[in-house]
Amino acid sequence: MPDSTSEDKMADAVLEVYDPPAGNQEISQNPKVSLHLQFRPSELSLTKEVAWVRHNARSAARASVPEFTGSKPRVLSMSVVFDEKDHKGQSVDQRVGLLLSCCVPTSDSLDRDQPSPPLVKFRWGTFASVSFLSFVRSAHARYTRFSTGGEPLRAVCEITLEEIGTTTKGQNPTSGSPSSRQSCVLVRGDSLQSVAVRNTGRASDWRAIAELNDIDDPSKVAPGRVLLLPDASPA
Repeated sequence: MPDSTSEDKMADAVLEVYDPPAGNQEISQNPKVSLHLQFRPSELSLTKEVAWVRHNARSAARASVPEFTGSKPRVLSMSVVFDEKDHKGQSVDQRVGLLLSCCVPTSDSLDRDQPSPPLVKFRWGTFASVSFLSFVRSAHARYTRFSTGGEPLRAVCEITLEEIGTTTKGQNPTSGSPSSRQSCVLVRGDSLQSVAVRNTGRASDWRAIAELNDIDDPSKVAPGRVLLLPDASPA
């Protein structure tokens, strides 16, 4: 006979919120705040794609051999429900507000002239493949129940998270140094030129950043990507 308390023993689903790193600092291991989901998602959608390029080959009998150009980030989508007050006494409006705040730059990052929204990580027990550092690509709240005073009592939120890329230590194509390279997270509005200016003071160093990160088209580098930075040596 199944255990009638098995549902109560299920791990809670949590959305952890982290401050964006300052400059070239590493991302904190401790979340700034955690958003506990009262109702665990009934369904999760996880997408992972790879990029291939197929070059024209007039001599190929059927088709040219595709060239692997890299892995694309994981994308996690879910629908969650916020209902009345949670165990911390937070209202539906407060929790939706916290979720939406993950889509705008933090005040500290604006003060540093490096605007970036918070980073997030979804955790649910031992479910490892859906737990990765990411940013909120989109958040949509639909309010379905209200008090007589107009306070929202229930909200259904559609959330899409996109993975933040990782870097490999010792990735130095010129010296092969085993030490870890400095890195930064590309935020919306950034360009390789602006990153170069912050790193070395020279916009022309964007080419070194592109080469170090195997970037063929600088205009297609998406926000959220972690970029390795070249040494800020004098010209």
